Amino acid sequence: MRFSFLILALLLGSCSSSTKKVSFDKQVTAKSTILTEILISMPIDIKKYGDRLYVSDFGADSLLFCYNLKERHFEKQMLPRGQGAGEFLSPIEFFMSDTSVFIHNRWHFTARDYSFSKQDLSIQPKGELVRLPMGVDKLCPLDESRVVASGVFDDCRFFLLDKQGNVLSQCGDYPNYQEGEEAIPNSAKAMFHQSQLSYNASRKRLACATNNVFELWDYTPETLTLHKRLLLSPYHYQFTKTPDGVSASSDTPDAIVGALGITTSDKYVYVLVNPNTCRMHKENRETQNSEIWVFDWEGKPIRKILADVRIESFCIDETDTIFYCVMVTPDYSIGMIPIVG
Repeated sequence: MRFSFLILALLLGSCSSSTKKVSFDKQVTAKSTILTEILISMPIDIKKYGDRLYVSDFGADSLLFCYNLKERHFEKQMLPRGQGAGEFLSPIEFFMSDTSVFIHNRWHFTARDYSFSKQDLSIQPKGELVRLPMGVDKLCPLDESRVVASGVFDDCRFFLLDKQGNVLSQCGDYPNYQEGEEAIPNSAKAMFHQSQLSYNASRKRLACATNNVFELWDYTPETLTLHKRLLLSPYHYQFTKTPDGVSASSDTPDAIVGALGITTSDKYVYVLVNPNTCRMHKENRETQNSEIWVFDWEGKPIRKILADVRIESFCIDETDTIFYCVMVTPDYSIGMIPIVG
């Protein structure tokens, strides 16, 4: 009998440790500063390059807004929306460097490199339009020849692509924190565990956040290998299959909304979290401000930052000391939050 109880205790201990959500020993508060309001319909992303912030929008006539931090004004509206020459289709992802920008038209499965001028903020097509595999949702460049793609794929979590859109390898699996989740079709898992990605080239490590799970993946030119997986918040979802496709949604209205975005520095990974419940979000009665959960590149929880505002999207500056954000104040604004603690 004693042996049976010991086995039961070991099993229960193993089960509880595998589904235990992450916790933080340190918690600090942070005060935001509004820089300016922004006439934007639905912010998607914000990134900082040099002295400028670039904010992408879902539904405006221009899909990218440029704000000059030194001169404190909007400098240019970029990427006009449309289907003509020099126009772009929403939603987009963009990845900039000093001389180029890589733009992904997400719902149209295309991407392209453009030359980029920091002087007049102009872009010109460079190379051919890349046709991406159907099912690709998000991209993240890894090096000069590889891009990782997340999306709805039959047999894997990620595609590794070359810059021509060819699939070089298929890799990765989904979390299985929900009981019986291993039996759920990949298409449903992909719809629920939609991924936000950020890559550290010096460490060759990819950071990934879904609403409920944080992961680190090690990159080689051949594959991605899971380095660490942490449960951010408990979840449970159901899925339906129709002739039009697969849909998946949470069936626990009192679970938190969870992670909305990810940004990284060489030292830390920052995950933007909405701590309001799914029910509060759906009924448009959210009361809690955003949180930023900080991890090191080994997956160790460092601290939780409690903001004094709701944040829609964010990025970290090059000095690892300031977040730049699109905030709800109550209209959309661009703001900054110094890192404390």
